[in-house]
Amino acid sequence: MNIEQRRPKFCPHCGTPLPPGAPRFCVECGAPTGYEGADEPEAHEPAASTGPTVRLPNARVEQQVVGGTVRLPSSGAVPPGLWDRDAPPGPADIVALYAPLRAVSKGWSGQIGRGWHTAGSATEGDTTVFLFRAAVVWFPAEGCGAGLQLAVEIEASSHSSAEGRERRGFRFGLRRDGPMRVISAEWRDAADDPVVAQPLPQIQLMAPPRVPRLRDLAEQPELLDARAAAEWVSGSQATGAYRSYYGQLYQEHTPVGRGCTLIPLSEPSPSERPWWRRLLAGQQPERFRVRLEQPFTCQLDDWPGQLGRIREQARALGLDLDPATAAEWWLDRNGHDGAIFTGAQGRYGAERVVIIFRYSQLAKLRD
Repeated sequence: MNIEQRRPKFCPHCGTPLPPGAPRFCVECGAPTGYEGADEPEAHEPAASTGPTVRLPNARVEQQVVGGTVRLPSSGAVPPGLWDRDAPPGPADIVALYAPLRAVSKGWSGQIGRGWHTAGSATEGDTTVFLFRAAVVWFPAEGCGAGLQLAVEIEASSHSSAEGRERRGFRFGLRRDGPMRVISAEWRDAADDPVVAQPLPQIQLMAPPRVPRLRDLAEQPELLDARAAAEWVSGSQATGAYRSYYGQLYQEHTPVGRGCTLIPLSEPSPSERPWWRRLLAGQQPERFRVRLEQPFTCQLDDWPGQLGRIREQARALGLDLDPATAAEWWLDRNGHDGAIFTGAQGRYGAERVVIIFRYSQLAKLRD
């Protein structure tokens, strides 16, 4: 059996189609593909390198600096779409640009066709260095910055001890492959012509905002009796008891990004249950109380239109995010701690479903 026959076509962890060749990891979930033809990880691979972070005004979470001309992070860095002065930024100013990266386990990934293209490779001793480049644009708020845009080309590298293998993408942050660097930058006018005389600002390269959810956090549901759970859930917008849609709690891909879907349960009192029901209580699904204080609520059929508007808002701030990441960014930015969808019968078999973003939002009820 040859290597292509052994190669799985889908990620064994999240089901995403894998690209041709010998991908070592899935660009969607970051998990290793784990088949014989994949590149072997380097011995004693270090943990994710956590670069400096900075709070920028287009997201509530700390954002990671991944390269550029600035050594230290600056809270004064201005993301695209937020420069409100008449003149464009100059050498004393810092602009923030977002590399086209996708969040994966313990780092980030970049992929050819999703903002990146190959830029060759070179051999350094026993290591092959693969280069990738991407074009990104910084722009001011509408009507500001003299109408100029800053066109920037950035480069990322990936080191491998295996030679002669095609690379369709790279991981950033798991090895000491960084930081990313600026290859070229120039101002351009409304006609896309270079403006040579205009001095350049300092450039800070950022990873897209990454909102902590579920598996990113060391949390578990509380285990409470009925009385304690009723007090704990006081003020929640999701009343009653719930069960996990899939029968057990785990992180899943939902319409609003990473989350856990819960279905309402009917709850007769113990005295109202027939005796045979009480005998089978151990076979019933786990019951949870849910604490949601500021959920986003809408009809499930209305969500795709809302998501389209969310992605437009993200692009207006220089964030070219995939749908799931855009949803997570927008919900966090607006302070929503979960989602409630109505009209969900067709997809979930229930009129109303709840999606939580943290396990600490759940209390498991003792039998």
